Amino acid sequence: MMPWLDLALNPSAALREMEQMVGAAWRTTLANQALRSKGGFAQPLVVGTALAAWAVLKPLLPRPPTLVAGYSVGELAAFASAGVISVETAMGLATIRADWMDRSVRGQKSGLLSISGLAVRSVLEQFPRLHCAIVIDYDHAIFGALSNDLDQAQTGLADTSAICKTLAIDVASHTPLMADASEGFSAALLELPFQPPEFSIVLNSRAMVGRRVSELKTALGAQLCTTIDWAACMDVIAERGVHCILEIGPNSALASLWNRRHPTIPARSIEEFKNPQGAAMWVQSHA
Repeated sequence: MMPWLDLALNPSAALREMEQMVGAAWRTTLANQALRSKGGFAQPLVVGTALAAWAVLKPLLPRPPTLVAGYSVGELAAFASAGVISVETAMGLATIRADWMDRSVRGQKSGLLSISGLAVRSVLEQFPRLHCAIVIDYDHAIFGALSNDLDQAQTGLADTSAICKTLAIDVASHTPLMADASEGFSAALLELPFQPPEFSIVLNSRAMVGRRVSELKTALGAQLCTTIDWAACMDVIAERGVHCILEIGPNSALASLWNRRHPTIPARSIEEFKNPQGAAMWVQSHA
């Protein structure tokens, strides 16, 4: 995960804040499968590393981005990068969010299952106890449910052409099982000051661009128990006529999804470059 983050002589506020929450040895902790699937560790880690990378990258870019989108908990990083909330607020909200999600399914085992190669509608018709959490494409989505229901679906699809993969996440995020979490998290958001964004944000829960503070708060709270149509979010970005897409975070999963859906608009992940300067030069070449 972006090894150059550790080389900064003056670590960003995001990195310092994150390490206070998850520990300075977070890279070592990542090797523990049980711990890294826990929201209290994973969510601050995702938000913190993204914002730490953004702090380094932002001054290197030729101009601000046209718009920004965050995938799931990454929406907190998107809001902070656009100046809606502070880094410290984003990090605090990541912990509050994880806590409310854990509370919503306490005493019940739940999770997420990726199913590709089968139409989303067909999956839901065959396994009505599943909930569509994130739409990736017409034949690829992430489904959330109680663990027994996920296991039943995986067993039922074993002899089909569908490809199933259990995600290392122990809550059924973006499903009705998170209704209590959405309500609690939304209440926490109402107490916080939000600023108008410096650039547009594509909202997970609505698959549309948002700029008004009131709609930003509502959308951020709602996404916990609402299906995220990530395919539609990508389409909204493409419709804005952007020249390129840069994924700010580890791996290149989102960039790969983008390149399959919108191959004429190049996308890369900051993780593909040896340093943020290389990523900024690539963006400059497409500006």
